[in-house]
Amino acid sequence: MQFARRDFLKLCMYMGAGAVATYYAAEIKQVFAQVAQQNGGSVHLIWLPMGGDSGCTVSMLQASNPNLIEAAQNLGLSADFWDTFMTPDYQLGSSGWITAGMTTEDQSQAPLMNAAFGDATVDVLVIEGTPQLGTPNGGSQGDFCTIGQYNGQDVNAYTLLQKLAAKASWVIAVGQCSSFGGIPAGKGNLTGAVPVTEALKTAGVTTKNPVVNLAGCPAHPDWTLITLASVLQGFTPDLDDLGRPTAFFSRYIHDSCPRRGYYDAGQFASNFDDPECLWDLGCKGPITVSACAETKWNGGLSFCTQAGPMCWGCMHPSFPDPPTSSFFEALPHFPGIDIPTLELAGAAAVVVGAGLAVGLTLKSKKGDKPEKKEEKTATGAPAQG
Repeated sequence: MQFARRDFLKLCMYMGAGAVATYYAAEIKQVFAQVAQQNGGSVHLIWLPMGGDSGCTVSMLQASNPNLIEAAQNLGLSADFWDTFMTPDYQLGSSGWITAGMTTEDQSQAPLMNAAFGDATVDVLVIEGTPQLGTPNGGSQGDFCTIGQYNGQDVNAYTLLQKLAAKASWVIAVGQCSSFGGIPAGKGNLTGAVPVTEALKTAGVTTKNPVVNLAGCPAHPDWTLITLASVLQGFTPDLDDLGRPTAFFSRYIHDSCPRRGYYDAGQFASNFDDPECLWDLGCKGPITVSACAETKWNGGLSFCTQAGPMCWGCMHPSFPDPPTSSFFEALPHFPGIDIPTLELAGAAAVVVGAGLAVGLTLKSKKGDKPEKKEEKTATGAPAQG
């Protein structure tokens, strides 16, 4: 039975994304097929790489609802540019690369340049990696990350981001680097790395719809495909104040952790091979919002705290800076103390400038350990410690 568009991500929230994707696999495929038919046979996607390590692309190879091959072959999803998957003999077909001004450059870049500077359709722009707004010696703003050439001139990723984001129907920041800056934007970075939302704001670019942030290092592949299925229905996902879909970002990992019973009993591990709560070993699950415990990873097999190690806080907006680091340092044990305020006090000016809103009062639990809440920024930028 066809489900109402407005109910799609609500179902994901209450039933779990994995269950919804399994039960409604046919409907998800139908969504892609309908959009593909409207666009003359394909849903046009540009996957723009910026400052990062391609980890989210690798993660997409582990998608299961549907898997990436099904999405590409059966759902009418045309990845017009996704350089990690493009081979030297990439077939351009009828993409019209000559009209984009590409006469001598590598043909594999033609669809990208045609989308940015020409009239090619962009249904969804996915950004993987961090925009870098700094100016290297002898270069221009954004030249720390350069992607190909147009009319014989180097083109940097920041320029492509501005042009593509302005015309795309949807902009999705996939992964921690694009959503919140991630490791490239960590304290001390020299390239001016910032989240996608901050880069677009700096450039004065307005998008047709709100930028969707799918945090994580890497992003969860099933969440990415489910989000694509949602926006292609014309349905704006319910987003929190950091631009994250609430279907996947509404509960703390600590709340559903399989070790939670040990926490409630005041039993804490002293080694990583112990079964008890990993709080004392530095687990960041109590301050990190994510549906990892509900949907799990690798086709629903497991997730970090279930598999053995702690939660690293890779979906926390400040990762890898405090309060997620130092990674093996336990969170404070003081009931009533606001952790972000305590740990980020030295960066008060940055916190105030970003509009940091720490919203929850800590509760004392058995074992004298407080519930901790994730700090949030008004701009979506990570707090820099």
